[in-house]
Amino acid sequence: MLMNPDLEQAQHKFQKGVASGTSQEGPVERGVVDGNLEFQLITDFTGFEALESEWCNLFERAGGSHQLFQSYNWCWHWCQTYLNAEKKRNPIKLSIVVGRVDDLPVMIWPLITDRSMGVRYACWMGMPVSQYSDVLVEQGPNQMAWLIEGWQFICSRLSADLICLPKVRGDSALSGLLRRLSLEPVQQNEAPYADLSKLNSYEEYASRFSARLRKNRRRQHRRLSEQGEVSVEILTDGKEACAVVDQAIEMKCRWLQNQGLVSKAFADDRIDQFFSRLLTTPDRDAGCQVSVLKVGKDIAAVMIGILCKGRYATHICAYNPDPQFVRSGAGSLLMDATVQTCLNNGLSNFDMMAPGDAYKYEWADATVMVNDYSVPLTPRGRAFAVFGACTYSAKAAFETTPQRLRRFLLAIAGPRR
Repeated sequence: MLMNPDLEQAQHKFQKGVASGTSQEGPVERGVVDGNLEFQLITDFTGFEALESEWCNLFERAGGSHQLFQSYNWCWHWCQTYLNAEKKRNPIKLSIVVGRVDDLPVMIWPLITDRSMGVRYACWMGMPVSQYSDVLVEQGPNQMAWLIEGWQFICSRLSADLICLPKVRGDSALSGLLRRLSLEPVQQNEAPYADLSKLNSYEEYASRFSARLRKNRRRQHRRLSEQGEVSVEILTDGKEACAVVDQAIEMKCRWLQNQGLVSKAFADDRIDQFFSRLLTTPDRDAGCQVSVLKVGKDIAAVMIGILCKGRYATHICAYNPDPQFVRSGAGSLLMDATVQTCLNNGLSNFDMMAPGDAYKYEWADATVMVNDYSVPLTPRGRAFAVFGACTYSAKAAFETTPQRLRRFLLAIAGPRR
């Protein structure tokens, strides 16, 4: 890895800068690179909170809508929910790298360091609830140079055996650096989305559907209407939204169980706490929105979305597993209604995120690659990376086995929540 010329040059600059720079003990460490770019390493929550104004300003200036999970408020809620919770022996440690030029932040790597099976690794803040990972960095001619120097700082200062970079979009700021370093992803996926920016109406969007599909949607709506009044509502009351989210997560867990599938995020009870904080802390707004489709008084489908700079991202889609709602396509109808709401509100991107499940392509007209990377820095890290690759392969193989077998094996393993 260090034979790459760009990395060798950046490493030389880093060593030269540290030799002439200063450092201090405690939660904030500093080192000057090339006389202009100064790095700051934030390792505790107090330091993170002190960054709020600068982080928000950088996000406003340079953050793209696809970086919705790198907003300060989203990361704040993650810290409140997941940082060090129930982990006393080897606590998660914030390792946020800030790059400054003339005291102005131009780059933020929102990272944490953790330990598993004796291996110390660096990963993104926000896992497992964040769906995209990236670096906040100013655009311009210096962007790649800053990213290279930031990468070298991370490799040199975090004392990690392994750097894990899951869920990196192909159009992210970081993806250019990873291609420059000739790093290959350990897993690839797609995030389908609909580009709404050039559409003037929902009718124009719906015209892409086949006549057969439009007819099927009308038939589904009639079938639901026979069971009661069909309504779609965006919830604005925090407590009401939290109650619906609790039901949505329960529905999702039931669906996973019925399918014989495992989700790390939903196996952890803290996901309920995370969304409760998002919805009941108005001064820490992270764009969370809850939509619900009801048939009479019964909840048939719920969508939890995140709004950011003209993008709507479908974070959780949950459907009532009762047969009458499944057969009536309640989830599809809510998805359709949500697209219509996005168009009415002038949003430009309806993002269904990874993985690229088949049903998502009905609403999508484009995709973007979403890749996982694993970069070992030590022999121990390389061994762990091999183990991780085997785990990926085993999970993929498990998901291709018959549904009944998956359910049987998971029943033997015991409940996940």
